[in-house]
Amino acid sequence: MYETGVQSNPEPTQPTRPRKATMLSILLMAFGGLGFLFAILLMSLVTDSHGASVPAYLYILVFVQFALSGAQVVSGVFVWQGRNWARVLAIALCSLNIVGALVSLFTGAILQAISGIAINAGLIRLLNDYEVQVWCDK
Repeated sequence: MYETGVQSNPEPTQPTRPRKATMLSILLMAFGGLGFLFAILLMSLVTDSHGASVPAYLYILVFVQFALSGAQVVSGVFVWQGRNWARVLAIALCSLNIVGALVSLFTGAILQAISGIAINAGLIRLLNDYEVQVWCDK
């Protein structure tokens, strides 16, 4: 009646992270890291003004860039772990990046704007993928 070596209560298995969620997390962390490096470059340009007066809004924009880049890295780390709030944060950040790319489009940086829109639209598409949603809703 009972088989030997068969457990009646097998240990629960951990869900495996979908490949799309892994790739998405790495991309979010990479783009956030690049944004952070860009913010450091901007900060060095702003502070190295050789005695010229620098408007306060430039400092504010640099610190906003630091904050947004940090938030993107954080969202990548926590999407890796399957947190739904991080997925929502990443969607909001990518949407904000698309708005920034549209502004760049009207200022004349056409290639930068088109690539920014395409990359962030692709990230939003991955963030709304069924497998990623299931992973983040676990």
